[in-house]
Formats: sequence, C-alpha cells, structure tokens
Amino acid sequence: MNVNVRHIARSLSRRVLVPVLALALALVATPVLAQDGSQAKVEELKKTYAAAMQAAKQGNAQEAYPKLEQSLQLANEAEQSGAASQIKQKMVALPKQWGNKALKDKNYEEAQMHFRKGAEYAPDDAYMLYGMGLAQINQEGKTTEAIQTLQKAISVAEENGDRRTANTARERIRQEFVSRASKALNVQNPGPRAAQEALAALDEMRNYVDPSAKSLFYRATAQYANGNAQEAIATAQQGLEMHRGSRTSAAKFHFVIAESQLKNGNKEAACAEFEQAAFGDYKARSEHYLENECE
Repeated sequence: MNVNVRHIARSLSRRVLVPVLALALALVATPVLAQDGSQAKVEELKKTYAAAMQAAKQGNAQEAYPKLEQSLQLANEAEQSGAASQIKQKMVALPKQWGNKALKDKNYEEAQMHFRKGAEYAPDDAYMLYGMGLAQINQEGKTTEAIQTLQKAISVAEENGDRRTANTARERIRQEFVSRASKALNVQNPGPRAAQEALAALDEMRNYVDPSAKSLFYRATAQYANGNAQEAIATAQQGLEMHRGSRTSAAKFHFVIAESQLKNGNKEAACAEFEQAAFGDYKARSEHYLENECE
C-alpha cells in the first residue's frame, strides 16, 4: 500500500553534533542565575541532552525519548527557555523521522509507537496523528482504530489550517473503503452478491468522508451489477462531473453509462457513450460493442 511517506533523512548521526553545540550556545547566552542549584541543573541538562543525542545517534529510541523528556524538565526548572525550545524541536523531529522510516520499512508497530510518542509531544501536529493512523490501518484488526485516528488528524489539521494533512487523511480513509469495493467487484461477471458487498463498503465510507469521483465509479459499477441501470447512469454521470483527468481516465465512467444505457434499451445513447469510452483499458471492450451493437 502506498503510505505517502516523505523522503527520510540520510542519517541521524550527522545531526547529533549540531544540536548539542546549539544547546550549549543557548545555555552560554543565558545569564547565570543567582542560585547555585540552578547552575547545577544547567550542567545536568548538558549531560542529559548529550546522552539523549548519543542515544538518537545509535537509533535507541527507548533511551532517547526519556532523556529528552528529562532534558526538557531540567531546562524548564533552570529557566533556560532557549534550550527548552530547542529540545522541543528535537522532540518533534525525531518521532517523525523514526516513524516515517518505520513506515517505509513496513515496521508498522514501531511506526505507531513513534507517532504516538510524537502526538504526546506535539498534540497540535496533525501529521503525527496521520502517521499513527497509517501505521494502524496496515495492522490486522486495527482498521476501526485507524479510521478514528485519521478522523482526529483531520480535526486537528483543520483547527490549525493544515489543509494538506486533512485532505491526505480523508483520501486515506476513502482508499480503505474503495479498496473493499474494488475487491468485491473484482470477479468475473460480478452479480448482486458482489454488488451488495461493494455498496455496503461505500455506504460505510460516507459515515466518515464525502465520496470522490473514484468511489462514485465503483458505486455505479456495483449498481449496474445489482441490476439498477438507471441508478448506475446517474451515479456515473455524477462521478464524471467530479472527475479531473484525461479522456483515457474518464473512459471508465462512459463505459458504465454505455452498458447501463444498453441494458435500458437506449441503443443510440449507449453507442454514443461507447465512442467516448474507447480509450485505454476500455478501448477493446468498447470497440467490441461498437462493432457488434452499433452497426
């Protein structure tokens, strides 16, 4: 499955030295506090953060995450706002890097762990929830949980003006139900049973997201297989109106309309649609109709 994963950073190890030096500079730039205990915390902070970055370099998330959390606590206690800000940035960057890599490697349980941690650190970052939803939807038995997570990602994204993540999460939910419909109809001469299974999946999809041109194509195909030619024509026409693409990719809508018109006895209308459908994957079948039904 396509999980829409971004390009992963080449290596965390090359990034370790820079954050440690940057944090040290932030600490140096901060006025020394009067209390000896605060200066001790600063020294402890340096050591803890260095340990966190060393663990990150080694890919040891189990140690890196707690050390970062401890570093942030120390920075706040020592009133080191600059250092705290840099630590928070790292607490967002690492889960995304590790989570994306785990998705790419199809280590979905590990990916879920990283994105869940990222969502704890950055609850307003919709991508963390989106990544967690992707990890869940690729694990057996977690589809319902995944859809709930993706819905939450949509909500958080919309609250923060992140239209890209919101739209991507919606599309992933659609993909799940369209895939079910496609699988049900992917049999030789699908009949009412296959059609009803596909329609059930597409009906459930509407509980979460609006239909797309692609989902309307499968709905029209299922309606035709279920013997509802007039419904299939209306649905395919709606999908064609929503469709944005080439004449070749639009051919599937015209083909469903054509077959449905032919079933309804509207031969002239059907032949006109077969002319529009004679492209790409539908070229041979449409030309067969044109030669044998439209002459």
